[in-house]
Amino acid sequence: MDYYLRLCYGKGLLPADSMVGEVSHNVTFTIVNPPSTPFRVVAWTTNGTNVITSGGSGADDIGTGYVGRITLNSTTGSLELRNLVLSDTGEYVVTILAVGQPKEGTATLRVYVTIGQYYLVEFNSSVSLSCSSSGTSLSYRWLNGSSEFTASDGVQLDDGNSTLTIVRVTRYDQGPFWCIVSNPINNGPENITLKVTPLDVLYGSGSDLTLSCSSESSPPAQFQWALNGELLSNQGPVLRLEKIQANQSGRYSCWAHNTRTLRYQTSEPSDITVAKLTISPNPPIIEGGSVTLTCDASGSISNRDWRKDGQPLSPSERIIFSEDNKTVSISPLNLTDSGIFLCHLANLLSNENASYNLTVNCEYDTTYTEVFTQNLTTWPHSFFPLHGSVVWCSLDATQHSLSSKLDELSFSQKVIFWFHLTI
Repeated sequence: MDYYLRLCYGKGLLPADSMVGEVSHNVTFTIVNPPSTPFRVVAWTTNGTNVITSGGSGADDIGTGYVGRITLNSTTGSLELRNLVLSDTGEYVVTILAVGQPKEGTATLRVYVTIGQYYLVEFNSSVSLSCSSSGTSLSYRWLNGSSEFTASDGVQLDDGNSTLTIVRVTRYDQGPFWCIVSNPINNGPENITLKVTPLDVLYGSGSDLTLSCSSESSPPAQFQWALNGELLSNQGPVLRLEKIQANQSGRYSCWAHNTRTLRYQTSEPSDITVAKLTISPNPPIIEGGSVTLTCDASGSISNRDWRKDGQPLSPSERIIFSEDNKTVSISPLNLTDSGIFLCHLANLLSNENASYNLTVNCEYDTTYTEVFTQNLTTWPHSFFPLHGSVVWCSLDATQHSLSSKLDELSFSQKVIFWFHLTI
């Protein structure tokens, strides 16, 4: 009996198809829509091992164990594999070099042994299945569908797990049974794990995080990182996020790739949520106007508390809280509203703070304004204009209006002057 599998061409790797074959039978990997231009090189590999490479000036390079068992269609790139053996099980990759970019296709082949007809009686019969493969340091796993067998009262695993015996079969022991053979030379990646340090549900803006990824693989896997499913440029088993900001929130995952088995595995995603406190409109914020502070984080937030300069912030005629405490609106603004606003977010698993240093600037006429910062005790009085008025704000956020004659002033603190010229 012969089996056929059709491979379609496209850009990049194609979704893997699968097929099954029986020992001593044949399979054909058939490619549809091959490139219209003649091939330069056609290469078939399985599990990182060459099956056949055809093209160039030399003769075809046929891999060990495939001489006399394969036929390559040089026009379409299709491959026939004859006299199947159990070790032919694996992932097959075809690469065709023609005009333009290389094209690849993948397919998975599983080879089974046909078992003769047996009549088993429930609760009275036992059955033994044996699995063999060439190679060294082999390990065996048995599966019934997707469930793996382990030694128990009704199941025996002997000869290094290569023989499976079901002592008293039941109707639930029907197949298909799979024997998976591997060695430490080339396998994986599998059992991929992503770890976040420090582990939390909410993170404050400016936090430092380290994400590490590990996987069982031989040779060791190569790692790449993704955010919300999109690959990042970061590679390697460790991803460091320094002084993380709210726009870096999302679902982080790592991808492990074995360059020999050509297999990929993706970790379970880890949600990173950074708390943020933003204001609207953007600075500068001017007295007499209004501002809205928004405290936000993705995920479920059960509680938000607000503080200003370390003291609880309470609603008033000027200070309005939204129903969920997510926003605080202040109008009209006073100079005394300047300060550090802090929002404390919490849920059942974690809590975090987000802060914003709000500066409310004096209202002034921008038409005729020059701004100076200076110490009054060292400022040359002759610099001031003879005509006009001065509005200045001291560091205690109080506003004063003065005449242009400043001889009587003798302050030592820094102040900001707004000169309203009347010349």
